[in-house]
Amino acid sequence: MTVIWTIFTTVILPLFILVAVGVLLHRLFDLDNRTLSKLNLYYLVPALIFAKVYEAELSADLFLHVIAFLLLQFVALLLVSQAFGRIFHYDKPFLASFTNSIVLTNNGNFGIPVNQLAFRNDPYALAVQIVVLAFQNFLTFTFGLFNAGVSSKGLKEGIAEFFKIPIFYALVIGVAFNVTHVQLPNYVWEPISQAADGFIALALVTLGVQVATLRFKKHLLPIAFSSFIRLIVGPAFGLLFIFVLGLDGLMAKALLIAAALPTSRNSAILALEYGNESEYAAQAVIVSTLCSGVTITLVIYVANLLF
Repeated sequence: MTVIWTIFTTVILPLFILVAVGVLLHRLFDLDNRTLSKLNLYYLVPALIFAKVYEAELSADLFLHVIAFLLLQFVALLLVSQAFGRIFHYDKPFLASFTNSIVLTNNGNFGIPVNQLAFRNDPYALAVQIVVLAFQNFLTFTFGLFNAGVSSKGLKEGIAEFFKIPIFYALVIGVAFNVTHVQLPNYVWEPISQAADGFIALALVTLGVQVATLRFKKHLLPIAFSSFIRLIVGPAFGLLFIFVLGLDGLMAKALLIAAALPTSRNSAILALEYGNESEYAAQAVIVSTLCSGVTITLVIYVANLLF
């Protein structure tokens, strides 16, 4: 019971306070969703991705093992989401948001605190989580962005949209600067760092603005499906691939916990930006995050038991 309460007060409650702030601000001032979305996509997200990639210190062995695990999990969850789309005849815009709500996870403001709590700030476990975060950032603004853009605008326009947004360039430059050990002067690094730090708050406030206009009567079955796949099937696949790859110890434990994280708020931001059932996407984020308070606690228990 103490572990459950600690996870709730240190991870979930702060998140929902920021979402509630967004709801309140929208009620008071009728904030514009699309303006907030563009501020996230064109400024704060590129800053976040560049900062995280630029600062990461990773070994080749750790990187390769974690990436192999994450690729297997991505492919498995993508196939499951596409199968559900075919069975229930989801149209392209809805399937795009449904798929993103399953394959994109909240590894930043949710995953890192969970990792630090579960491993008591162990540097190796945190390094695993940083690789997961980098992969998810890359996945979000390559596959996730492309998926959202193509579903609403077609293949040609979707590719064009991908290269219009600075996120891809921030990722490439961040990797290049990390590998070549470029030292940024403080007057350049400081505004980037501050923008990256501000992303979490504004992204959650933006989600709150979306929540303020939601009607929680639509899409109940798809939300239940996506939450089940993300929170139950996801870690089940994770455990399978840990055994397949022969992983053990802290790496296995950290990856299993990362596999159980809820839907990324970025899936809701992408849905809002491209008009892909943003109401469903925001609801999927909230429902999976609420339910994850229970499921992640159980996964942490299983991870400790097995590894």
